[in-house]
Amino acid sequence: MVQIIRNGGIGAIFLGLFLLLITRLSFNIVPDFPQVTFTPLFRDLHNSLQHNRILNVTLGLSFIVLQASLFSFILNYHHLTKERSLFPFILYVMFACVYSEQFYLNPASFLNFFLLLIIERLLRLQDIGKDPGTLFLDIGTIVGISMLFSKEAVFYIPFIIIGVIIIYTSNISNLLIILLSSIMVFVISGGIYFMMGKFRDFETFFTFNSFELGINFSHWQERFYIVFFTFFALSVISYLYYLFSNVQISNKSKRFTAIFILFWFVSLTLVVFQKLNLWFNTALMVIPMALFASIFFQDKKGNDWFKNLLFFIILVAIVSAQLNY
Repeated sequence: MVQIIRNGGIGAIFLGLFLLLITRLSFNIVPDFPQVTFTPLFRDLHNSLQHNRILNVTLGLSFIVLQASLFSFILNYHHLTKERSLFPFILYVMFACVYSEQFYLNPASFLNFFLLLIIERLLRLQDIGKDPGTLFLDIGTIVGISMLFSKEAVFYIPFIIIGVIIIYTSNISNLLIILLSSIMVFVISGGIYFMMGKFRDFETFFTFNSFELGINFSHWQERFYIVFFTFFALSVISYLYYLFSNVQISNKSKRFTAIFILFWFVSLTLVVFQKLNLWFNTALMVIPMALFASIFFQDKKGNDWFKNLLFFIILVAIVSAQLNY
């Protein structure tokens, strides 16, 4: 199975589509959405789609496919993986739609999309040398827009700043450009809400979910245990393989590893310590996990029987999570 997808060709395409179909056959319409915190902007979008679930699912899945395509493009264009294959696309779709709730448009899906755009800008920043142009302005603007759709975006801001420092510079003026451009997005949005007479709705952008001081397992269901520990094990295995194997990867990829680890740490923290948005926040682990998993599965060295076994376990876990309500 792994060998066919890795080698590419028409057989790999059909097998990839078949595997994606298998993991989606157990999809059920979610009767009641879990308790979720929406930004005012996303709440308006959600309210306009909640009476048309077919359209919501269609847009949600199309958005995931768009993200998977963008993710694969970033890996290939910036040579973050050794070889091209279908694994980045397949793994991203499988992980991003692991729960039935994630088939619909949701805040985490929007946040993932904007994080991919930020990662692409950071990678270009690493290539551009001494003339960053408008890349800092782009990063700040994307950060501001992401917070309009997902409140969890605010937790990524310090680590995006750290990523800029790692990749390019610690120049305070460049960091101020990022922060000020993010603030300008909110200033413009606030003006629009004020002219529409909905400024009180805009104020709720600045209310956030508190974190539990300890891990609260009361809201964890069986299907969450299945996927969470499978994803966690896969992340650890693939990352250790990335560190200690002899797989050839670009210097850019090695330098950029710290940023993917930072993003993985933030997403893991949001999943474990934040009670609300549980089913959606799990999708935030997708970007770093899909990268390292792609490197792991694409490498032709090592024991293919173990990779096939692990891939099969992932498929079973995804189907079980969707069936186990």
